[in-house]
Amino acid sequence: MMSMAEFRVLGSFEVRSAAGEAIAMPSRRQRALLARLLLSPSHTVSADSLIESAWTDGAPPRHPVPALQTLVSRLRVLLEDTGAELETAPPGYRLRVPPEMVDSWRFEDLVGEARVLAAVGDPAAAVARYDEAAALWRGAAYAEFADAFAGPEAVRLEQIRLAAAEERLAALLEAGDTATAVADAETLTRAEPLRERAQALLMRALARSGRATDALAVYQRVRERLADELGTEPSDELKETELLVLRNQVGPSPCHAPGGSADRRRHAAVPHMASGFVGRAHELAEVAAALSRDRLVTVTGPGGVGKTRLAIECAARWDGASPAWVELALADDAESVVSAFLDALGVPDPWSGTWPEALTAALRDHEAVILVDNCENVIDHAAAVISRILRACPRVRVLATSRERLAVEGEAVFDLAPLPADGTATDLFLARLSAADRTIDITDAEVRRLAGAVSRRLDGLPLALELAAPRAAALGLAEMLESADLFGLVAGRRGDPPRHTDLSSLLAWSYELLTEDEQRLLRRLSVFPGAFGADWAERVCSDGALPAPRVAGLLAALTDKSLVTRLRCPRTGRRGQTLLETVRHFARRELETADEPLALRAAHASFLVSWTAERTGLIGSAYDGASMYFLHAAANDFRAAFAWTHRHDPDLGIRLSAALHRYAFNLRGDHELLQWSERALGLPGFHVHPQRSAVLASAAAFAGMRGDHETALRRAREAVFSLGPGDRQAPAVHDLSAWTHWLAGDPAHAMAAHRRQWREARALDDLFHEGLAASRLAVGSMLLGDRAEAERWLVRCRSAAGSARSPVLDAYAENAASHCRAEESPEAAVEHLARCHELASALGFDVTTGHPLVDRIRPEAQASGT
Repeated sequence: MMSMAEFRVLGSFEVRSAAGEAIAMPSRRQRALLARLLLSPSHTVSADSLIESAWTDGAPPRHPVPALQTLVSRLRVLLEDTGAELETAPPGYRLRVPPEMVDSWRFEDLVGEARVLAAVGDPAAAVARYDEAAALWRGAAYAEFADAFAGPEAVRLEQIRLAAAEERLAALLEAGDTATAVADAETLTRAEPLRERAQALLMRALARSGRATDALAVYQRVRERLADELGTEPSDELKETELLVLRNQVGPSPCHAPGGSADRRRHAAVPHMASGFVGRAHELAEVAAALSRDRLVTVTGPGGVGKTRLAIECAARWDGASPAWVELALADDAESVVSAFLDALGVPDPWSGTWPEALTAALRDHEAVILVDNCENVIDHAAAVISRILRACPRVRVLATSRERLAVEGEAVFDLAPLPADGTATDLFLARLSAADRTIDITDAEVRRLAGAVSRRLDGLPLALELAAPRAAALGLAEMLESADLFGLVAGRRGDPPRHTDLSSLLAWSYELLTEDEQRLLRRLSVFPGAFGADWAERVCSDGALPAPRVAGLLAALTDKSLVTRLRCPRTGRRGQTLLETVRHFARRELETADEPLALRAAHASFLVSWTAERTGLIGSAYDGASMYFLHAAANDFRAAFAWTHRHDPDLGIRLSAALHRYAFNLRGDHELLQWSERALGLPGFHVHPQRSAVLASAAAFAGMRGDHETALRRAREAVFSLGPGDRQAPAVHDLSAWTHWLAGDPAHAMAAHRRQWREARALDDLFHEGLAASRLAVGSMLLGDRAEAERWLVRCRSAAGSARSPVLDAYAENAASHCRAEESPEAAVEHLARCHELASALGFDVTTGHPLVDRIRPEAQASGT
């Protein structure tokens, strides 16, 4: 393999050529400059930050920028032929360097590989990988600069090193190398006597070596030291280990440190179905047993056979962590598959790093069951994501539904057949028949005989039975059988692939029996990509041909006829409707032939503009919870509307992006929504559009997230310049302007923008932005060392939150209070942060996501279980 240059930060700072020779770098300022750039690889570092880092040993020169340029030029000469590129990237510089050339990056990669090896049951190989990672260390990380700008990174790397050392001990025990585990655990605990996991591993190693007395002595020694030095009791893990030693029950140690349970993580819940589950007891037991035994179970079968319903029922009865729900019916490429997983699992969009890192970091130490539905739409992409999760997260199980197997290693496939026509299929059909018409005596022998004949004609397909029952109630069973040709489902259908054609024929038959207005509404309902309510249907689907007052009754009729499915939100208890995917596909095809799609999609997008404005206008009031939930739930509608408006109606696209401005940044931190605003910049008419300021501000945020601070600042200036007198978007625009200045390392202009935000909000009677600006100013004042000013802004923030009775503003106020109390009372700060997270998580957002101000007490809060 070709040799590479090396950048060594795990010890004394060194750069070595591909030949292994040290590259002389006698200037401390050059070393500091390079080290600072390595802290932010492939990201722009501002000139001000580089000057501050390079001249830590004294005051900067009178003309710092030219001095920095000279320093950079000399450093470029030294880096020639190393493979690293030092680029000019206004407002600073960027170092592009392959990850494998930096020892700290190689260290983290090796630790990650070791964890996967331990998780898949190869502890000996894991130990070898941990040893390879440890060998990269030659001393303290960034030793020369740990007391300056590299302090936080040095601490982070040291914590990973210690955690890896503990995980290596667990792997040694798992591999049966008890003697080495004892010796290495004693060495580690002498160096780190207060690391309780290391002490617990030493106790396990001693006990497994037959030295239970010594193991108990370790516990006693640690307990006394914790009491004397910290005034605390041993951790639950240490106490549990002591009990295991006393009971002589010490076995292999888990190879990973304990983590919280997955059900503490906010994720998309498995939907609740309004109708009862009929039959499938044997299949349900088999799938449940397979999921207990195997970590990936895929339920396969033809469309309409009941794969999703069986999986939902299995998940509902799962004895363990609450299952998460990932819906892939709307996904159409790799990016949308990844977004579906991130959204459903409550994982923030990774603005830095990659999605595999974000997903596996969130799930690695957690026990979880993930139900992934409709994989057949994006089979390769779904298989890739699931495979990556299973390899890196040993306590995660996946239950998938697909029309074909995923072909992933370790997959257990359960092929779901149609219901037995003379048994469960008839029972299901009769249950739905009775629900459609309670006057029918389903115990009557003739009714049961005719129902059996219908079930056989429909091959026992649950979806076909669900749809046919209302028709049978309307027409009569005998009449339905006499009209069998209407179904297009004859006996020879069993040999005719694909099955979906048969379901389409059934849907066409059901459609032909509808009234003209019922057909019109069903076609139009296909514009909704997911769930909807009667109010949405009235506002989007009505026009002169279909008056709004008639929509609710028609919707009820379609629901009764099983063409529209009832839903109940597990969080709010509110009822809504949706279309089965096969029904939606059929209805969309009919919509295209009816020459209605353009007008309907315009109505859908226009409705979303006004509805979003209504909902976001309620944020910052007592109606926060409902507004936030409904905005979160409308994500797929926003995607569909943006895709259409950007092609067909630029004005609507710009208005929708503007309407989403407050939600997209402050409350969702949504990379995808903000990216749409950037696309809106190129739409015809944008530069003279009256709502361009809000869109420019969102696009500025997106540029800032990419690290393009020059573009972010330019767009923010344009957004502020575009504001008109009394523009209600002004406070939000100033908020984003401030954020871009924070990212660019310009706190003075950032604080000035927040003050303008506060003044504009006061003038507009906008309590939300008044409280938000005050919280930003409180945090910013603390970061700038002005405690008295911070306290004044905190009081104003709490006053606005109290007046608005807004849980969102309460969360921002608690976050600001945690900053204000961090230095003088860490315990109080943790309590404020815990309250902040409690409020925010209940609303489905994070007050710190996407914000440049780092929460300095977050590690302490996590250590306290908050």
